[in-house]
Amino acid sequence: MGHSDSQLGPRVGNQTVTDTGWDDELVPDDRGRTRAPEPDCPVEVTLAAISGRWTTLVLRELMSGPLSFGELRDRLPSLSAKVLTDRLRELDARALVERRTHRGFPVRTSYALTDLGRALRPLLLELYRTGDTLAALRSKDSLSNIHSNTL
Repeated sequence: MGHSDSQLGPRVGNQTVTDTGWDDELVPDDRGRTRAPEPDCPVEVTLAAISGRWTTLVLRELMSGPLSFGELRDRLPSLSAKVLTDRLRELDARALVERRTHRGFPVRTSYALTDLGRALRPLLLELYRTGDTLAALRSKDSLSNIHSNTL
């Protein structure tokens, strides 16, 4: 007699197996139905693509078109040359950015988004919108807490 035929219902060891009730919009297929981060989970793939401090800002700047290292430094003046170099190398390794060398003297280099990099545009837009909403809600919640503490 298998577990499903048992009078006690399905069991694994001493634990009862329950229906998880996955939200089909959030988890439309088995790749995301995990109990721990998995490398093939679409959410994890996306988070890995944009991970790293300054990464989203570098991607944002390159959304307008190819830029040289110097142009990126000018647009992100608080970003050190070392960190920018690291981010560009990481984005290149992730196939999100390509490094282009242009002939001439001196040799010029520019960085451009690949199709994969451009595919992140809707995500960056939604991250901005969501962050704006969260900030507004936090501000509203903070004002509410201040008001309730003065009563």
